[in-house]
Amino acid sequence: MLDFQWAVESNKVKIVNPFGTVAVCCLWTPLTYLEKLWQDRAPSLLAPNSHLGALGGLYGGGLKIMLRNLHHNPQIDTVILLGKDFSGVVEHLVNFFQGQIIKTGQKQYYVFEDGRQVELEKLIIPGAETSHSLDELIQPDMFKWPPKILDWSKEPDNSNPQKLTDFLANYKPRQTKDLERPERVPLPRPVTTTFPSELAGHVIVSDTILEGWDELLFRLARFGPLIQLRNGKIRNELLNIKVVIRNPGQYTSEDLAKRNLTESRIKAYQADLLKSGLDDGAGYSYGHRLGSYFGRDLLKAVAEDLAINLDSRHSYLTLWDNNKDLSSHDSPCLVSLFFRKIQNQVHLTATFRSHNGARAWPINCFGLWGILVNVCQNANQSPQKTETFELSPGQLTVFSQSISLDPSELTAVADQLKDYQHRPHILRKDPHGYFKLALDPAQKKILVWQFNHDDDLIAIYQGQTPTELARELQRNLAISDLGHALYLGGQLERAYYCLEKGLEYVQDRTKLP
Repeated sequence: MLDFQWAVESNKVKIVNPFGTVAVCCLWTPLTYLEKLWQDRAPSLLAPNSHLGALGGLYGGGLKIMLRNLHHNPQIDTVILLGKDFSGVVEHLVNFFQGQIIKTGQKQYYVFEDGRQVELEKLIIPGAETSHSLDELIQPDMFKWPPKILDWSKEPDNSNPQKLTDFLANYKPRQTKDLERPERVPLPRPVTTTFPSELAGHVIVSDTILEGWDELLFRLARFGPLIQLRNGKIRNELLNIKVVIRNPGQYTSEDLAKRNLTESRIKAYQADLLKSGLDDGAGYSYGHRLGSYFGRDLLKAVAEDLAINLDSRHSYLTLWDNNKDLSSHDSPCLVSLFFRKIQNQVHLTATFRSHNGARAWPINCFGLWGILVNVCQNANQSPQKTETFELSPGQLTVFSQSISLDPSELTAVADQLKDYQHRPHILRKDPHGYFKLALDPAQKKILVWQFNHDDDLIAIYQGQTPTELARELQRNLAISDLGHALYLGGQLERAYYCLEKGLEYVQDRTKLP
């Protein structure tokens, strides 16, 4: 009889009976919650002679690990799914064992524990709304004895131990005379090469959440040094990334689908953030911290403050409880919200102490947008309102004090990174203004006029060489956009060439010999 042996070790899995033949996957529900609940109400489930072999969750993208461990332990004949599914992983798991795998033809290099590098194909497990990516090392036809999947996750109170107790009382293990352990399937990590940059100096300004996410992923993958966390995990990490989103509510269903997101998931998450109650087993929730944890509805208090015709900078909320969270392993990642009213718009700045760039960041941003809309609506409807205009949601700024990317997640976002890297060139409007160039042949100088976007002349620069002008523009921080700086540098060189050769210079239209 086979006992449980690791193919890939995971701290999200508890071995109950090494010779057990049933596994329970609690999805995103905390493993510690189920353990305590069962210890209190059904301790026999966790007894050494239980049919239950392993109990584990999938929070944090653990499907690749789970499949490898199931393959290596064919004595597990039944997998019961319960708890909360926030990512669609139930559908992906079921579809995997039904053989629903798409071969993409796309290749990526992976590195193994012994240092070997191998090029592997990216596979996709499709779903109705989302998909999940895998490497080609683990596939459905490799399972000679696939487990039976029982999905209880959609049933109410599915963590109640009574149903599982009743099931195990009538359960009979699968009889397989020729059962033998397959070879271990290793879990390599994608090869990443990072470029030098400021560890804590990245700023992104984007029109939409999705555009900001594309650039954020690119920066993390390209510039985030590989850091080993104290739990042994490797991450590409950057510090204090700031993303400013001008139009957070702007997106289309097509834009979401291209990035494996859905509007239904966004709406559900936004609604969840406004729930002040705490689900069973959850150590915290943002809605609970904002709605009732500190003894008052903090978002309602902010809305009332913003409704009053005063220049207040007191609309600042913290979700962090020093007494509890400093020593807890289950603490909020979102730690503060700052609402600032300027004229008829309310702008929101949010701070996360830690952030997952591949999975959490975009959903968190859409959730924050939902909070901002809700606060504006409540302010406009407040009986205490003294403003003479309707408040509307403005910009969203997100600080991620520590943001990371699991190298194994690079496969899932490979298409997104490729699309961003090969995006068409767009000259964006520089908030610092725009420039017009002309020549003064008599003085042998290049003239540069700087205008704001109301077409007002705000500065004049002049010099004999592009280098002289570039230094003056840099000293005055006249340019904020890299693309704009490259464009202006090219125009300065064209203008200088024409000045030296006695040619006519026309900005953007001069053809050099």
